[in-house]
Amino acid sequence: MHEPWLESFSGRKNRRPTFQEVLDFIDKNLGKVHYYIFRSIDRFTRGGTYIYENMKRELTNRGVEMIDASGIIQSPRNTLEDVGFSYDWSRYSPSDVSEAVLATTAKTEITNILTRMIGQEIRLTKQGYKVRSPQDGYLNHRVYVDGKKRTIQIADPQRAKYYIAMFEMRASGQYTDKEIVERINAMGYKTKLHNRWDRSSHQKIIGQAGGYLLTIKKLQHHIKKPIYCGIMVEKWTNHKPVQACYDGLVSIETFNAANRGKVFVSKTVDSLEIFYNYRSERMIHGRLRNNPLFPYKFFLCSECRKPFLGSSPSGKSGKGFPTYHCARNHKYIGFKKKTFEDVVEKFIHGLSFQPEILNSLHAVLLDQYRERQGEIMQIASEVGHNVADLELEKAQAVRAFIAATNITLKQGIEKEIETIDQRMKSAQSIRNKLEVTEKDIDDFIREAKSIMEHPAKMLLNPTNMQQQQALFGLVFEEIPTYNDLLNGTPQLTWVFKVSEDSDEAESHMVHSRGIEPLSVAPQATVLSVERRVRIFRLKTEQANDVVKR
Repeated sequence: MHEPWLESFSGRKNRRPTFQEVLDFIDKNLGKVHYYIFRSIDRFTRGGTYIYENMKRELTNRGVEMIDASGIIQSPRNTLEDVGFSYDWSRYSPSDVSEAVLATTAKTEITNILTRMIGQEIRLTKQGYKVRSPQDGYLNHRVYVDGKKRTIQIADPQRAKYYIAMFEMRASGQYTDKEIVERINAMGYKTKLHNRWDRSSHQKIIGQAGGYLLTIKKLQHHIKKPIYCGIMVEKWTNHKPVQACYDGLVSIETFNAANRGKVFVSKTVDSLEIFYNYRSERMIHGRLRNNPLFPYKFFLCSECRKPFLGSSPSGKSGKGFPTYHCARNHKYIGFKKKTFEDVVEKFIHGLSFQPEILNSLHAVLLDQYRERQGEIMQIASEVGHNVADLELEKAQAVRAFIAATNITLKQGIEKEIETIDQRMKSAQSIRNKLEVTEKDIDDFIREAKSIMEHPAKMLLNPTNMQQQQALFGLVFEEIPTYNDLLNGTPQLTWVFKVSEDSDEAESHMVHSRGIEPLSVAPQATVLSVERRVRIFRLKTEQANDVVKR
């Protein structure tokens, strides 16, 4: 005897593991099985007449008769029964036509059902609603829209923090991918668990998958998903961006900054576009080759406002003459290396820091620190909870090790304990780094002041071009052209000015952007200072990070 079979596979599939299992059972018990009973033809198969006939033939060849609870299928008859003979062609079922019609109807019905269901899901997806399981970091949530139920995604209170931290850390430009992975894992990140089912019947849970730590490859994979900034891009949107009917975990600006051009979302009032491997004009200097012979070629050509090129054309004597040059759709412009660099260095030597700004910088940075302190403490707390969980996990593993008697089992548990120890040390190290004090703020201000008080020492450093270009971003609102440097008209950040003892100060007529006159109300000045300090602080942090590396 065998328990009734329960099939979880769709009746429209050609592969039917449960039906094959039934055939195997009949083959092992030939002559003992006479009937195959099921509810109705559309439950037996939805594959149409051809599939139905093949399955029926498989049973008939084994001497098994089909019976449906609906009573449609009739027992086979023999047209030569009165003369006592039987042939293949003389045996038939009076319900053959009805069975074929019902099999065809079942196939048509599944087409209609799936057309209604999948069609509506596609329409809802194009409207910005969620129709499948939630993306990691979100939870599905039902809402009513015009009296109808719709599904949106909301932030998962347990897991959204990991993805928000991924994007914000990468967008800041202060951390390598390895450092981000270490921080997120220290916060307790593991991939979501999901059940693994047996392949034959898909009815038994045989284990679980997931629970893995974040890797650099996985980080880079998650960062490129626009759904985290509330933009849906998938097959059912024809791979075009659609604004979701719910907020993302991060803003579009943070998403773009984190992706660094790999994926770029452009949103305006009238349009929504997505670009891949996007590079704007402002980013073009990031692709220049760092040739130490031409350390200042990231300055812009006055004609096309693109970075200069550098080369050493040979003269009649065969000797090379290093030259900064440009000829992009305009007349050739070239400057001897010494001439060009003398102009740059002369201007930089004439810069000085505005000392009256330092007090404002100190005050605003402390305010910013207070705002961030709660967030920093929250992350540190999460890392601390993860350390506590790891300690508990280690204690359980140690008890299991003591109780184990099998040598192989002991070795496996010992390796697990070593892995937990490594994770604990990594998490504890991250927690210690997160403990920022006001002394750290003072150290930061001192480093920033050192950079600003000695711009020439820091800026004129051709040995590290990446560091050099980052530091130039602290001085100029935007990278100037050669003529701007020559005429003394580049747009400086508000914390720098041309030194008064510079013999070129008057002729340069360089001014700091946005500095209000003394007649402006003090409150307005403070607000302006706060806005500019926030921008300058971000630039300085990025520059310091490059210097430390």
